[in-house]
Amino acid sequence: MLREPLSFLSKENKELEELIKKQTTEITKTEEKSKQLSAQISAQFEEMHKFLREKEQKVKALLEKEEKAVVETMQKNKIEIEEKLNRGREEEAVLHSVLETDRPDGFLQWWIETGLDLVEGMSETGSETLEFKSSLKGLSVLPDSLFLGPYETHLQFFVWREMLGSIKPVPDRNVISDCHDPYLRVSSDGRSVTRTAKKGLFYRQRDYRPLARTHKTFQSGQHYWEVDVGEKRDWSVGVDEGCISNTNKDIRLQLKHSQGYCVKENGTESDKELSVKPRRIGLYLDCDRRQVCFYNADDMTLLHSSVYASSTPYSLSLSPGVYLQDRNADPLTVCWN
Repeated sequence: MLREPLSFLSKENKELEELIKKQTTEITKTEEKSKQLSAQISAQFEEMHKFLREKEQKVKALLEKEEKAVVETMQKNKIEIEEKLNRGREEEAVLHSVLETDRPDGFLQWWIETGLDLVEGMSETGSETLEFKSSLKGLSVLPDSLFLGPYETHLQFFVWREMLGSIKPVPDRNVISDCHDPYLRVSSDGRSVTRTAKKGLFYRQRDYRPLARTHKTFQSGQHYWEVDVGEKRDWSVGVDEGCISNTNKDIRLQLKHSQGYCVKENGTESDKELSVKPRRIGLYLDCDRRQVCFYNADDMTLLHSSVYASSTPYSLSLSPGVYLQDRNADPLTVCWN
């Protein structure tokens, strides 16, 4: 009577033990991965710190160079003023000394030997009245002119832009394929797509929003793009299965001129409240975890995230929106820097 339940429990306990072992292994893997990621984060931040330290030294070296040049010019001007002051003080002391003497013969001798030349040298020539030359003529105080240009007024922005050139990985450089849709115009470099001056498919769909996609599809790994939407009134940025599927499997963030922001997932739309109007959209596609995230690329604020169940390849999918009588004619542009 007890053999069967005992056998059942023994078998189940072994399976539970095996599950515990597997779970322990996964915990260990997670802890090890966390350590690796921590080291990776530290290394990547150290690269940025190193860049910033080196840039700081370069900017300070530039400051020292500019300071030396400016101070050297002002020092030369100061020396010239000091030389004239010293001559003036010497002449002032001589005249004081002569005026205080009580020996007329001594004064007469000084006047003949040096006094007359001194006074005439101080006098303006060609003047009917007695006027003296001013040592101040042609002299001025050189103002502080030390200036580092943008490194003084916009240092953080300029250094940040320079640092972008050393950052890896950068947004993916995938071009948009020309699908020969008469309502779309793709730029020659494949980075921009523009809505042409048409009112809708055969003039029937007033809100027709044609789509352009990257030629390359993505089924594994992680990918990131940035798309410049600027001041457009109507646009769509997202991913979909492309022309190979008619099942409306797509995830996209949209701005509709008559509705506002919304998220479209597999054909279903829902309104999306955004506190700030983004000018550049960042799209992160994690194929391994089947997740799509949208960011305001101006400050990297997360706008929306979605998961998908399909294992089929996805493409970056863009729509420049409806034409709006030339009020929405600006392109959508995939940013590469």
